[in-house]
Amino acid sequence: MVLINIAYTAPINRPGQHPVLTTPQVWAGLVRKVRHAQEFVPVIESCAVASEETNAAGQLVVTRYVNFGQAAPVPASGGEGGEVKEVCTLFPPHRVDFVQDDGTRVWNHVSQGPGKDGEDLYLTYVFEARDDAVEDGSPDAAALEERFKTTAKRAVESSIETIRRLVSEGKLQSIT
Repeated sequence: MVLINIAYTAPINRPGQHPVLTTPQVWAGLVRKVRHAQEFVPVIESCAVASEETNAAGQLVVTRYVNFGQAAPVPASGGEGGEVKEVCTLFPPHRVDFVQDDGTRVWNHVSQGPGKDGEDLYLTYVFEARDDAVEDGSPDAAALEERFKTTAKRAVESSIETIRRLVSEGKLQSIT
């Protein structure tokens, strides 16, 4: 069994990009991403919400089924592509946790940098993936790790681009 831990961080507001996104706008984007993941992550082909509830701590918990394309490294679906059940817990306004049936976990974090409060923002996706079919230290494990690195970078960059586009088009309202 291999356990892969990967994280990728990107600035949300690079010099010259407009509009400059705020924490409430980015949070609204992440909330939308929970329900419409295919708009944000290129390797996700579809997303169907099965249930939404509020847990005892007051967090929104969304259970969804996402269908990953063949290019996605998805241990829970047997390796590549397929449908995966995810339980998503939202921790406003900075974190969403995703847990798949096989124990794979993904975290989305919005963090503040040292610059202007609410505008010097970063988006990080962290992946903790298990694959029982791949031997730790093997060439297959190395290849899977590389695929997760590529997927993480694409997912973060695409999510930021989608949030910016939706804000520009007036289709995404801030959530405070």
